[in-house]
Amino acid sequence: MSKKQRVLIVDDELSVLTVLKGSLKKLGNNYEVDVAASGEEALAELEERPYDVVVTDYQMEGMNGLQLLDAVRDINPDTRVIMITAYGTRKLEQEARRHEAYKYLTKPLDISTFRQMIWSALDEVAIEKETAVSRPGILILSDKRFRKLLTLMETLKMEIDARFLFLSDAAGQILAQIGERGDLILEEIVPLLGGGISTIIDVGRSLDNNPNTINLTYREGEQEDLYIININQQILLTIIVEQTAYSSKLGSVWYYARKTAVDLRETVGDVNFSRPPDMLLRHDVQQAFDDELDNLFI
Repeated sequence: MSKKQRVLIVDDELSVLTVLKGSLKKLGNNYEVDVAASGEEALAELEERPYDVVVTDYQMEGMNGLQLLDAVRDINPDTRVIMITAYGTRKLEQEARRHEAYKYLTKPLDISTFRQMIWSALDEVAIEKETAVSRPGILILSDKRFRKLLTLMETLKMEIDARFLFLSDAAGQILAQIGERGDLILEEIVPLLGGGISTIIDVGRSLDNNPNTINLTYREGEQEDLYIININQQILLTIIVEQTAYSSKLGSVWYYARKTAVDLRETVGDVNFSRPPDMLLRHDVQQAFDDELDNLFI
């Protein structure tokens, strides 16, 4: 049986604690939500047991939210800390980011947005813990490198206003994802992308005999555009951008995506993967991949 994930909410207003804790009832029985009325009380809780996510108000008696954030980092660097404040300023938001806050929210809160943010943070923690497990052909990253990877993807998402991004490997595994997947069925698409890795690299090699270049595959749909970039010889970054009057153009997406791909390559470092199985290179599988994309982006 898997261990429950834990959320700690910190605020010196009892009414806020009650509302926020109540809003997370829909998380279900696999999660525990605790509360603390001060930063000092929160630290006592954190010393007793680990928490996956800490939600803290900024302005509190005694220890403020930034001070608590730093203390949480010292106790458990893997904990996601979400900062909430009624006194939001650009300077405070920058400070929160500098102190490596996971997210920054201003009051009054939209409860659905708050709940979704908690779900996303818990999902990332779960993915990170799963990624840390050693399995043949699966990428293994330290917690620090995985957090940096997610930060790079989140930044790219904002720069190009993408709806959804995900990393996948030659074994057909999802390594990380950011954004809203919508109706996209990753379990059907991702295993087919392994062949795309080899195809992109082989095309690049035919041009300059360099298998380590970063390449882009682009597909324009009626409502959404698809971008696939190889990070190295084993990992692909897939990006979905909705078509709007303000959506990023191909050149702009490629500029930011390539810059991110370089950073992702450095973050991933040298990893040992098996080359995609020969079956992924077969024409019928490639055709199945193309057909599935046609169905998704009509």
